[in-house]
Amino acid sequence: MSTRSGPLSLIAVVMIGAAHANLAQSADELVRVTLTDKATEEDRSIEGRILVEAADGGLLVEDRSRELWTVTPDQLLSRETLAGEFQPFGGEELGRHLLAQHGDEFTLVETEHYAICTSAGAAYSEWVGKLFERLQRAFLDTWQRAGLELHEPQAPLPAIVFRTKQEYAEFAARDAGPQLADAAGYYSIRTNRIVLYDLTSEAGGASSRSANEIERRLRASPENVATIVHEATHQIAFNCGMHTRYADNPMWLLEGMAMYCETPDLRSGSGWKAIGKLNLPRLNRFRRFSEASRRDDSLLSLIVNEDRFRDPESVADAYAESWALTYFLIRNRREEMVAYLKALSSKPRLRWDSAEDRRQEFVDAFGNVSDLEEDFVRFIRRQGRR
Repeated sequence: MSTRSGPLSLIAVVMIGAAHANLAQSADELVRVTLTDKATEEDRSIEGRILVEAADGGLLVEDRSRELWTVTPDQLLSRETLAGEFQPFGGEELGRHLLAQHGDEFTLVETEHYAICTSAGAAYSEWVGKLFERLQRAFLDTWQRAGLELHEPQAPLPAIVFRTKQEYAEFAARDAGPQLADAAGYYSIRTNRIVLYDLTSEAGGASSRSANEIERRLRASPENVATIVHEATHQIAFNCGMHTRYADNPMWLLEGMAMYCETPDLRSGSGWKAIGKLNLPRLNRFRRFSEASRRDDSLLSLIVNEDRFRDPESVADAYAESWALTYFLIRNRREEMVAYLKALSSKPRLRWDSAEDRRQEFVDAFGNVSDLEEDFVRFIRRQGRR
């Protein structure tokens, strides 16, 4: 959902209905919605389910590939209920859907929980699939042992892997914005897809032909592997019951959780080994920020709004502080963190909290922010110095 220190890759959410409209959840009926696509000015039909219906008739629709569509009243041409219940695509159906969108150069690599549409070759795509599966098992195990009731994704998760960085950059600029063209990958909340490219092709010319060759080439760039893990963590968290897409999830938590999992490991052939290791790049950045310019109200500003994530001058420090806060809360306030995550997971879609609402839900979970600040700073200062 982000670069390692850059702008968000959230594709803009179009608000449907008035800001405080009464939004109603729909049953899992299978529907066909016909609308005018604003991007192409052409009519298109979507089969899926209605997640939210606004008071003015606007819709949030999830199609069978799990892509989300915001349909404003002026776009909506018709809707009809179809026979049967909504079912997301299975792996083979999802694969055919992705291949139809990306062309003849792409093939499908399937794992237990992923459908990978790729032009990068079998070896690299299979290696990425194994990394995804390892991460998903570790993520679910970590949080289930902590007492958070998560579940395996209810449908295969989609990933697009391009052969070259140039092909990736051209697609990323169209799909998520030019700011992501230089990233190693991103997760789109709207489409529910991870988008990557073959990092070994960039590093060594031709694509790698074996797992050993892939791991040898990637040892020089473990931070890129960390980006893959970071974005894959976002996808898992939004599909296992931790976060809800298009709900008001605090940015510090979304990014902090991904950074908690991303930690590079130079001793591992894959560049990544386990969840929750001390993230030295983020820790060092936070220390520099603390020594140079961190204000007394820094923690509160991180919690109540997202301005620092949108400002190129402050975004890297906001990411570092998000990691530090997440690491501190998981290590020192685990029960409270689990309760906080449970509360956030039940938030309705398309309702946005005020700054005061965010402050209060944090205080309800962890206590006064000013009191927490002292323990937080003391704990982070001790890390890596033993």
